[in-house]
Amino acid sequence: MRTLFARRPSPAMVVACFALLVALSGTSIAAVSALAPNSVGTAQLRASAVTNAKLASGAVTTAKVRNSSLLRVDFAPNQLPTGPTGPTGAQGPKGDPGVIGAIAVRTASTVVPGGIAHNGQWNTRAVQKTCDPGEKAISAGASWSDDVDDLELPLVWLKPVLDASSNVVGFSAKGGNDSGNSSTLTVQVLCYKA
Repeated sequence: MRTLFARRPSPAMVVACFALLVALSGTSIAAVSALAPNSVGTAQLRASAVTNAKLASGAVTTAKVRNSSLLRVDFAPNQLPTGPTGPTGAQGPKGDPGVIGAIAVRTASTVVPGGIAHNGQWNTRAVQKTCDPGEKAISAGASWSDDVDDLELPLVWLKPVLDASSNVVGFSAKGGNDSGNSSTLTVQVLCYKA
C-alpha cells in the first residue's frame, strides 16, 4: 500500500495553498470587522461628522425629534399654527384728550439804536421773555416797531429758553439795526397752562 504524502509537495502546490490561506483569512477578517447592528453611537462619531448631505430624505421624523427641542425659528414662516386668542385685558385709564387751555401771549421789548444809516456797523440787542409760573412756552415770534420797507432791521436769532429740566419756558430774540434811527424789538411768546 502506498503511503499518503510519500513525496514532498511541489513548490506550485505550496504557493497555491498559501494563496488559498491568504484569501480565506481576508474574508474572515472582513467578516470579523463588519459592524454589528446598533453598534455605532454618539461616542463613535466625530464632531460634525454627520451633515445634512449625509442624511437620507425623510430620515428625521417626529419620533426621532426630542419633545420641546425645536424653536419657532426652526420653522418656515406661517408653518406653525396660530394659537387661540387670549382673553381681553382690563380697561386702561382714560387718556388726556390733548386739549390745552387758553394761550396767553407774553411780550418783552428792547430798544436797538440805529447808528449811522447803511454803514454796515450793526447795533445789536437781545431781549428775553419767559412764561408765568405754571405755564409752558409752545412757540414765539419777534417784530420791530418800524415797518418801513427800506429799513435794515434783521432778526439775528430766535431761540428757546430752557429751565433746569430742559423744559421750554420762554424765548429770546436778537435783532440788528443799521437804519440810522432807533427801533424797538419785541419778542412774543405763546404760553399755556400745563
